[in-house]
Amino acid sequence: MDDPSSSETDDAPSPSAPDAPDEVNPWVVRFFLILAFGLAFGIEGMTLVRSYLLSGEGESKTVAEKQEAPTARGPQASDAPLRIGDDLLPATDVTERVVEMQVRAQSSGPWTFRLAVAVDNRTDTPYRLTLRALETDDGTVLDEGRTATWPPGDSTRFRAAWPMGADARPQSLIAEAQLQYAADSTRTVRRRISFGHVPVQMER
Repeated sequence: MDDPSSSETDDAPSPSAPDAPDEVNPWVVRFFLILAFGLAFGIEGMTLVRSYLLSGEGESKTVAEKQEAPTARGPQASDAPLRIGDDLLPATDVTERVVEMQVRAQSSGPWTFRLAVAVDNRTDTPYRLTLRALETDDGTVLDEGRTATWPPGDSTRFRAAWPMGADARPQSLIAEAQLQYAADSTRTVRRRISFGHVPVQMER
């Protein structure tokens, strides 16, 4: 005889196995990784771009202020004291070489500062040089200017002299050059020149 318990056991449904975890699509993972890295790089890139633009604007303002400062204060000061052999106005196409610079002193009388410049105008335009506003170390300013003109192709020596007080030394002066390119076109170059040690020659 068949065992009824055995038959019931065989007919009973077997318990269901636990559900297997759903597999994650690898393309979904890649999408989220790309999105995360893209956002990170995008934020970093925007930060770099903004910092670059801000620093660039600051540099532009600084350069503009440096360029406008000499015009507001007047002639630009020279970087080093003037010496024999220096070019008086390097910004011009004309050569203005300093050939003499000394103070002639007298035991009884005013002292005189003498300056000689060899000018070589090899340009095709007339050239005019003016020296003025000589300032001495005691604070005196001699406003009277010394001016000379050279036609195109001319080369001559320009001598200027300023009487000063006894024991005075030249400290600075303003050199101004003008080039007449046409009837209505003139180029002007100005420079404040400083003096260092100027030799003193004693005279009786």
